[in-house]
Amino acid sequence: MNQPLFYGNLLVTLAFGAFAGLMFYRLANTKGKIKYAGRQWDATKITLIVIVGLTLVSLIGNTITVFDILRVIVIIVAIVAYWLAKDGIGEEGYVTNGKFHAWKELSGYDYKDDKKFFNLYLTSSSKKESSNVELVEYEFDQKADVLAFMKEKVGNKYKRMKK
Repeated sequence: MNQPLFYGNLLVTLAFGAFAGLMFYRLANTKGKIKYAGRQWDATKITLIVIVGLTLVSLIGNTITVFDILRVIVIIVAIVAYWLAKDGIGEEGYVTNGKFHAWKELSGYDYKDDKKFFNLYLTSSSKKESSNVELVEYEFDQKADVLAFMKEKVGNKYKRMKK
């Protein structure tokens, strides 16, 4: 048995297993909290498709062990868990990368309406970390509904952002 390869497989399997557990936990916590979901196809999710393809290609070889197969299964489960976690806005707050943020954390929002896309930008400041300012971008199809919803929920926090 090749020791470095074994430990490499073990390390990758544990890391992606922890990531899958985290994403399934976040998915369970955000279930039913999204009213308007953002578009799913972004660069990150397309990159993950490529990673799944490369992971499957790694099985083509002379020596395939049980740990190789386990590593591939765990990586695919982790990526599927990330794919299932939708981003969007809801009654109680907004969700990004499977993590829920309450509306009270929002410090401002803005939107941009192009011919093809309607983008909503949210900025939040975490009270836990004073220097943590997060900018989240969503791409929606339902422009009028989302704008009315944002005005109803946090209309006083609308701020024009720099271009």
